Parts: sequence; structure tokens; C-alpha cells
Amino acid sequence: MFSGQNCLKVLPVILFFVHLLFAQPQTGSIGGKIFDTHSLQPVAGVNVVVSNAGQGAASTEEGYFYIEKLQPGSYNLEFYHLGYAVLKKANIIVNPKRTTVLEIGLTEDVLQGEKIEAIGSYFSDPVDAVVSARSMDFEEIRRSPGDLIDIQRAVQSLPAVVSGSDQINEIIVRGGYPGENLFLLDNIEIPNPNHFPVYGAGGGPINMLNSYMVREIDFYAGAFPVRYGDKASSVMDIKMRNGDEERFRGEASMGFAGIGGLVEGPLGKKANFIFSARKSYLDLIKKQVGLSAVPYYYNFQGRFSWNMNQKNILILNSVYGSDKINLEDEDEAGYGRGAENVDTHGDQLINGVTLRTLWSGNMFSHITASWIRSASDVDVYERLLTGTRDVFFTNRLLENEYALRADFNYLPGRKTEIGFGASVKNIRFNYDIWEEADTLFLFRTGQPGQVFLIYPEWTVNEKISTYKFAGYGQISHKIFDDLRLTGGLRYDYFQFNRFSSLSPRLGLSWMVSPKTSLNMAYGMHFQSPYYMELVANEQNKNLKNKYTRQYITGLEHFFSDDIKLSVEAYYKTYDNVPVPLKYTTPDPLDYDNGVYVNAEKGYSAGAELFFQKKLVRHFSSIVSYSYSVSKRRDERNGKYFNGDYDYRNVLTLIGGYKYDFRPHEWYQSLSKKWWYSIIAWLPFAPADEFEISLKFRYLGGRPYTPPVYHPEFRKWIVEEQQELNTHRYPEYHRLDLRFDQRYFFGSWNLVLFFDFLNVYNRDNIWSYQYNSDGTVSKVLQFQTMPIGGVTLEF
Repeated sequence: MFSGQNCLKVLPVILFFVHLLFAQPQTGSIGGKIFDTHSLQPVAGVNVVVSNAGQGAASTEEGYFYIEKLQPGSYNLEFYHLGYAVLKKANIIVNPKRTTVLEIGLTEDVLQGEKIEAIGSYFSDPVDAVVSARSMDFEEIRRSPGDLIDIQRAVQSLPAVVSGSDQINEIIVRGGYPGENLFLLDNIEIPNPNHFPVYGAGGGPINMLNSYMVREIDFYAGAFPVRYGDKASSVMDIKMRNGDEERFRGEASMGFAGIGGLVEGPLGKKANFIFSARKSYLDLIKKQVGLSAVPYYYNFQGRFSWNMNQKNILILNSVYGSDKINLEDEDEAGYGRGAENVDTHGDQLINGVTLRTLWSGNMFSHITASWIRSASDVDVYERLLTGTRDVFFTNRLLENEYALRADFNYLPGRKTEIGFGASVKNIRFNYDIWEEADTLFLFRTGQPGQVFLIYPEWTVNEKISTYKFAGYGQISHKIFDDLRLTGGLRYDYFQFNRFSSLSPRLGLSWMVSPKTSLNMAYGMHFQSPYYMELVANEQNKNLKNKYTRQYITGLEHFFSDDIKLSVEAYYKTYDNVPVPLKYTTPDPLDYDNGVYVNAEKGYSAGAELFFQKKLVRHFSSIVSYSYSVSKRRDERNGKYFNGDYDYRNVLTLIGGYKYDFRPHEWYQSLSKKWWYSIIAWLPFAPADEFEISLKFRYLGGRPYTPPVYHPEFRKWIVEEQQELNTHRYPEYHRLDLRFDQRYFFGSWNLVLFFDFLNVYNRDNIWSYQYNSDGTVSKVLQFQTMPIGGVTLEF
């Protein structure tokens, strides 16, 4: 994506040369492999039908299928096999002279004994989920208006998820906190997949992962299976796609996440690779995005897959990202000294290898080894009149995680599935933090400032090596064909704080009818403290893991194969949440010496509605609504107050319309005009395939505590007896509009899109900035911002 002004300069030139190279598009194909979702065994004899093209094929003994000579465009596929539920896939894109590769998992038909019409569905949920789970494929992520082709922003449209500020893609679930979502990349646990990550949390401004390499994501918003752990709220399981196994091909793209390229192709007959590189140039849209400084970053991502034999597949993943930024002359930047400068540089490295083995017809495993490295250097300083730096805060961070995990799945019979596994993780973290002594002055009329209180120097210098161990077991059994009970138990041990925990999970799913199901689940989820919290003070070494208890019940109903409604209610409790000791004492001037205590507890409860119509022909839509209440206990007085992300009402409306202009003679004639290439980039211009979509999002006012200004200290203070989060910021609402255009040429194609964020330029206030002179200013989120993007696929 890039700014509208630069888009005006670049795209007409691109499209003019496109016109000169115009040729009749060649045909493409669809292929892939079909397998049983529970055993991963290939399924032979599956009838594959391209419903809107009148073509089809059958899968081989190895589960492969191949359909060729398809005109470029969008297709819907249907998969039929006796004993399996009919599966349908919508909006599969076929490009010229390329094979679109799919991985199709079929599930056993739970009502196969009844005489019902085999309608099937375009929806697929994570195979081991009972409640609160959704799957999204790449096209759904790419097309989502206002989400900047960011996998984290895309799931914020789900009713269980609320967002932080527009500038950060943090996932906050059901009254929780930042940093409570578990990320997995092809079975590799990763702490934070973003450039400029918020350490200890899961968000950042720019996602480091290339969404064009994503096959699908599974998102669990609560009571997730026992194979996931050490996070209190949710899971995002990111599954990457294979590279092309037939020919070398590539992509060149320009967008908000930078300018970059992607190459993929076969390596011999049994292996394939995919590799991408991106680099930023956000200095071109600094003002429009509301950035106070120019961020620089780049990243590389690669994946290698080797079909060693019919039983074993080896997958290697590697991601590297580097970023830096210099904030200059930031008033009240958050470090308490007035006009400040901040220098930040960081990088992340993710390496992992997974061996997938089919042991027999009823057992498989995933063995994953990984190394994750995160580093960050921060200097905060004042620039003196001499031009030199007066540094008063430094933070040197280095974290390394070496992990080995093994996951097994066993099917002893048609009605029973057993999962079990274990993991070990060696964590090595170095923290070197220094903050110079600070002074609180007392100012009296006509007198110079007098020393009132001196805060001592704070130093942390820790080099730690420790371990985490985990093991789990789960059994899922069909009591009847339409009633499934799932139970599991997980054990975790963290060597550093010597804390061990047992986490039970329980789920019940009853298919009331072929179109309706009732689901219930319970889960207990522990999460260890962030490493920085553990080493900030010697007293923190005995911090316990916080935990949540989650109770969820829900109803799902299919109105048709492409329309689904889900309604859920939940209750969630929090215990042992670490908070700074100073927050539990009445004196607002207490020194923050880095001591944390497991003092906070709370709860959240709510109801959610999610309605979705898949893009099968022209229209798609989402209605997502939640009402929730989130409370936390004030340890000063024992009273409960509104949680920081207690928005109460959250509503998201998304609608889209897609149209193929190619069947019309007037369009065919128009597209061959030389001058059409000059205007074809305009958002409203007809294209081979054209789509318009919009998203409206509303959130109730976020709670906050207004501090009181003390002129004698020239400081804003939350008073000793002041109740917390009694006020709310103005409600948030925003309308985003998106246009997608796709052009097919001889052996390649061009994709253009325009995203108009905050169309009516709403001033959405994220917070207030309290200045030392007693004034207050607004901190705004995204203003109106036109963004464009172009991808050339060849």
C-alpha cells in the first residue's frame, strides 16, 4: 500500500506499459491434495467439481487432483465423497499459466446414517475446536477493508476481539489484556510477529509476516484445546502455503508494508520453496499516517517443503526482520522529562523445522524444533544546547528461545480421537536497563523549585537461562453420532519461578439438526509473567502465573451453504494478575522500583453475535456484535472498577460486491483502447474483476482515569482516594471503503487496490496527553487516509 498521491504518479505509467504488453490471457489450473482432517491420510476417489465452470476431476490414490484449462478468474469448488461431509470452497482465484494449489481437509459426516440432502457448506472451522473458533483464508484477509492486509487486524472484525489504537494491531479478547494471544507459525511458537513490537504484548504497527505466503489462519477466542498453552485468552495458528511445485514464478508488490518481491518454485521433483523480501518507505506518507518520525524496517521470509516419501514431510521456516526509529523533540513522550528524544533499534529472527510423519492409517505426529531471537536497544535522551546527548534511560534487551515440541494424534476407532504431546523450551534472556535518579520539585509562587522528593537510580542487569516444560493429553469421543465430548488436561512448569499448573479443558458439541449445533466449553488457562517483570526487581522471582477460567456456550445455525449465524455467551475470571506494587498503595507519589505483586483479579462477561455470508457469487457480508462488561478489583480499597478495555458495545458491519466485466462486449472493446490504460487505475474504473467493499466499526467509549493537576509539582497525579476508570473517552466509529481491481494478461496478471480509511474523517480520540504546564491535548487515531497497493504476479 502506498499513499494516494504517489499512487497517482505510478499506476498510470504501469498500466500504459501493461497495455503495450496486452495479450489474450492463457488458461490456468487448480490442483492440490485431499486428506482426512483427523488422520491426515490421503482420500482417494473424491469428486471435485468446479461448480461455475462445468469441469471436474477425481482424486488419485495419493489424494491428488488436477483440473486444467480454466479461464483466469474466480471459481467455487465442491468436494464429494461417500462417508464425508460435503465441502465447498468459494472465491478460488485462477491466474494465467499458473496452478492454484489447495490443501483440502475432509471430515467424517456425523449424520451419514440419516437420509438428508448432501448440501455441504462453504464454512470450515478448526478441526479440534468446540467453541469460539474461526478459520480465514488468504483471500478473506486480503479483501478485508481497512485492515492493511494484516492478519491481526483482520481478526479484529470478530465479535470476541477488540482493538487497541488504530496504529497498533494488538489482539485483545473478551475483556483481557494485551499480550494474551498465542501466535504459532507452522507449529512454531513466536512471541510477537511485528516490526517495532510492544515487548511483553503481541502488537505492533506493521506485521512482519508476509500475508501473501499465508494459506489460512485458525483463531480461537477462548477455551482452546490443551495442545495450546501459556496464554490466558486466545490463539492464532498461522498456516503457511507451499511454493509452486510446477514452475518458477514471482510477484512484485508495493504497499503500506513496503516495497518487495516474492519468488517460488520447485526444487527437484519432491521439494518446493517460497521466499519474500520487503523494505519500508513510510517516509513518503509520514504526515498522512500521523507518524511523528520516520520508521525504517525490512524483512525476509522463506519456507522450504520436502516430501521425503509418502509418510514424511519436512518443512523449514525462517523469518528475519529489522527496524529502527528516531523520535525527535517529543513533548511528554512518556519518560517524564518534557521534550525528549528516543532512539530505538530492534530485530527478530525466527527459525524452525517440522517433521510431519504418518505412522500408520490412524496415527500421525508433528515434531518441531525452533530458535527465536529478539533484540532491542532503546536510548532516551535530552539534546543539550551544545548538541550533545544527555542520556537518562537505556534499555538493552536480548531474548533467545530454543524449543522442541512433539504433537501426536491417534485414532483408536471411528468414534474416538486421542491427542497427546510434550514440549521443552530453554529461555535465555539478558536485560541491561538503567534510569538515572529523578527529582520531584516543589514550586511556590515567586520562588525557585525546591527538592521535594528524590527517586533513586534504577538499574537492572540480569543474564538468565531457564526452562519451561509442558505436557498434555486430550480425548474426543462421539457418545452418539451427533454428540461429541472432548476433555483434556495440560501440565506446565516454569523453572524460573518454580510454578507448576494443571489446566483442565472440557467441551461438548451436539448437532441438533443438520443445520444447527449447540456447543459448550470450559477452560482453565495459565500464563507465565513476562520476563521483564520477573527481573525488574529481586522480589519478583516468586511471581506466580496468572490464570483465567472461561465458561462458554454457543449456538450455530446454517441458513444455507454460504450463510451462517453464531451466537455465544461467556463468563471469564482473572486471578493472580501481576501489577506494579505502587498501584496497590494509597500514596500516588510512591516510587516505582520495579516490584510486581500478584494482586489483581477481575472478571468479564458478555454475549456475541456473528453473521456471515461467504462470497459465492457477487455479495458477501459480515455482521459482528458483542456486548460485554469487564471489571477489575482496586487493591487500594477492594472495590471493582471498569477494565481498561471495557468498551461495552462493539459493532462491525462489512459488505462487499464483486463483478466480472469480461463477458460484456462493451468492456472487451473498451479494454483494448490505448487511452483506457491511462484511466484504468481509477478506483471506479471497470476491470476484468472488480470489487467494492466497506466496513463500519463502532466501539463504545473506553474507560480512563482523569488525573488531577498539581501546580506545586507541575505534575498530573491520580489522587489517593480517587476511583479508577470513572470516565470514558468519546465513542469510536469509522467507515473504511475499499476497491479491488484484477486484470488478466497473457501469462501474468495485475492486482490493484485502494483503501480509504476513516472516510468521513472522524476524530477518534485514543487518549489525552497531560502536559507539565497543565494543558491537555488529544491523541488521535487514524485520520482520513487514502492508501493504494499494486501487485504484479507473473
